Amino acid sequence: MAAAATAPARRVRTSFRYAEPKSKSAAPARTDPRTRRAPARRPGAQLIPIAVGTATAVRQLPDSSLIVRMTRGRAWIAVLGVLLVGIVALNVVTLSVTAIQGHVEANLLALDQENPFLRSREAQVSSAVRVRHDAAVLGLIAATADGPTSIDATPRDAAIAAQRLAAAASGY
Repeated sequence: MAAAATAPARRVRTSFRYAEPKSKSAAPARTDPRTRRAPARRPGAQLIPIAVGTATAVRQLPDSSLIVRMTRGRAWIAVLGVLLVGIVALNVVTLSVTAIQGHVEANLLALDQENPFLRSREAQVSSAVRVRHDAAVLGLIAATADGPTSIDATPRDAAIAAQRLAAAASGY
């Protein structure tokens, strides 16, 4: 009798088997009762155990011995102080981000006001009348609609062009 009382209880192992849908195709029958098909997983099924575990932990938090000892002692004052310092730091960061945003908006407004002035100045500089005038000063003439004509270039013209390019490059 003593041996029976001290022996550990045997665990009975049960296996589950899901019923397979009957189909007309010939599927091999399972012969091993220990094998089973895993149920199909839903996309959000993995989040549910995490949420249940988190909810259980939060629900048991006020009853934990650490929280009970902390709220009855002086440590509670330190925890509240740290939390208040964190809140103040968060407010300071928020205010500094808001101030930076105000400066950025002021710069954007100034640039928006400057854009029309710059566009009108660019239009004056690149207007067709000014381009024709500057071309005439350089001795250039506008192309005619009669058709393109060819110009005969001499080696002297190439030397002059090379000198002009060198002079223009040294001016920068």
